[in-house]
Amino acid sequence: MFRTQRKLNKPAIPFNQCLEYLLRPGMKWVITGKPRPSSEKFSVNFKAGPADGDDIALHLNPRFQTRTVVRNARTNGAWRKDFEESTPFFPFEKYKSFRIEITCLADKFKIDVNGDHFANYKHRYDLHQITHLNIDGQVDIDTVEFLYTGTDPNIQEPSVTYHNPTSMFTMKLDRHLKRGTEVIVRGMGRDKFGMNFHCGPSATDDYAFRFSPEFNAQRVVRNSMIRKVWNPHAEVITSFFPFRQRESFTIRCICDNGKFVVYVNDVHFCDFGYKVPLYRISFLELDGAINIDNVTVVWEPMDDEKNPMPQQESKMAVVLIAADQWCC
Repeated sequence: MFRTQRKLNKPAIPFNQCLEYLLRPGMKWVITGKPRPSSEKFSVNFKAGPADGDDIALHLNPRFQTRTVVRNARTNGAWRKDFEESTPFFPFEKYKSFRIEITCLADKFKIDVNGDHFANYKHRYDLHQITHLNIDGQVDIDTVEFLYTGTDPNIQEPSVTYHNPTSMFTMKLDRHLKRGTEVIVRGMGRDKFGMNFHCGPSATDDYAFRFSPEFNAQRVVRNSMIRKVWNPHAEVITSFFPFRQRESFTIRCICDNGKFVVYVNDVHFCDFGYKVPLYRISFLELDGAINIDNVTVVWEPMDDEKNPMPQQESKMAVVLIAADQWCC
């Protein structure tokens, strides 16, 4: 059963909104509106960013002159050649209200118009990279409604336990990071380990922030990788090294205004300016010689009137890992 999570009334066109939650099966959007009298076409787009040239996972484009509805995707900046435009019927008329329902399924988008099934569109783009919903063209929108069939996205699963991890630990985030989100890592380290805010599951995807303590060198390296290239001007801290071999630590990384703010053992350690937009970050990773006790993501928004100090751990998702195992 679908439950309403968000509803917007009379949004301005063009409409361009960052999705609060990472796109996944079970999510549904209902869009109601009316084409303008002079309308030739309009479009609904699920995009990988807010810019005009960003990739698009689903481009739904009713065209009144040809009475077709084009479905397509844009990947690596180019429209795909396997677009679809055949339709069992043309469900849109000028002056008449419409209701578009787009449901994300495991392998496709299901599209219904005015209560009737209209088309399916197989996924041609990684869902975790979709960050924005865009509506553009000669159309007036009455409502945009987001619904969900699963657990309320506002309520995070209390915990997931991984036993005997033998390789790099990866956590897919359920929601987009935003100002006030806090990531807490508790554990013990030795030699060298890293905490990564990653824009995808592949090693070639952008790294928004890598925080890497190196015990032998007594330094902490901070860096980012954009378009497969690590920044040659890595930020290195050698004046103070707060970690000790095989001693427990707590790292708190808070998303603040324009930067990550990092605390180690509740003491402010460093800041790191954003190199990519927060909404692009979809994975948290830990690698190297680290024994992880737990990882916590706190989604509670930060009070704008307060300094970005560590927050009370509420509204959180916790990942617990066996304390006697090392990721290495």
